[in-house]
Amino acid sequence: MENTFKYLFYGFVGAFLCIILFIGIFIYKAKRGINFYHTDPIELPLNLGEKSILVFSKANGFRHSDAIEASLPIYEQIGHENGWKVFATEDAGVFNELQLAHFQVVIWNNTSGKVLTDDQRTIFKQWIEDGGGFIGVHAAGDDSHQWAWYEDEVLQAHFSHHNIGQDLDTAMLYLDRDAVNHQLSDGLLDTFDLADEWYCFYDNPRAQTSSVLYTVDEATYDLSGNISFLVKDKNWGMGQDHPIVWYHEQKEGKVFYTALGHSPITFRHQNFQQLLANAIRWTGNF
Repeated sequence: MENTFKYLFYGFVGAFLCIILFIGIFIYKAKRGINFYHTDPIELPLNLGEKSILVFSKANGFRHSDAIEASLPIYEQIGHENGWKVFATEDAGVFNELQLAHFQVVIWNNTSGKVLTDDQRTIFKQWIEDGGGFIGVHAAGDDSHQWAWYEDEVLQAHFSHHNIGQDLDTAMLYLDRDAVNHQLSDGLLDTFDLADEWYCFYDNPRAQTSSVLYTVDEATYDLSGNISFLVKDKNWGMGQDHPIVWYHEQKEGKVFYTALGHSPITFRHQNFQQLLANAIRWTGNF
């Protein structure tokens, strides 16, 4: 009997430690990523033209597998409807001067973690500031990227948390009519509801050089990011002005970011597809 209790005790302790280890690895990967890199140039299609889009979906941090899988045919569809060439990859070897020059728009499609080497970052930064068009989707705006220039100047906002209580919580979004860019707002709904994961940021990109396209109504969803005993200080939001989609010019280039895109539901929403098409058209000068 004594041995039985001893084995049960050791089993309980072992299971508890395994759970703690799993949680620790999960949090570390979400916050810092488990980083690995690709540096060799890749093989590109021969038919890339003057309106080509690179969809980059590498995830060294949290991976939105379902959303990424659902998004790729949507990008292909948008490209086909508009006569644009779309090339999708998770191989960062494409981030070299010669191959990036083939693309007018680069989409970080739920990209997370540190995905580029320092040399690749320098090349990509120069590509954007020399006139490239950048679109960041959802996880491209989280806090796992470990790149001060990217967060400070490209995103112009620093991620805090997202709602936890309900993974996909339905909220109301409102088109910001103060935004004067009619190319971006063309064909978009003034207001719509969407089930997504809602990012909250420490700072408002509107305070820098960004213009806001959509805000989310915090009164329509549970904004708490608290996690039991692990996180207790994330039950807050950004107030009445909570940007969820915004854009700005980055020297000679253009930047567009949408915090939407956590699940396949978002990518299948017609208004979101219109949003992506508008963003590609604007950032690529198409």
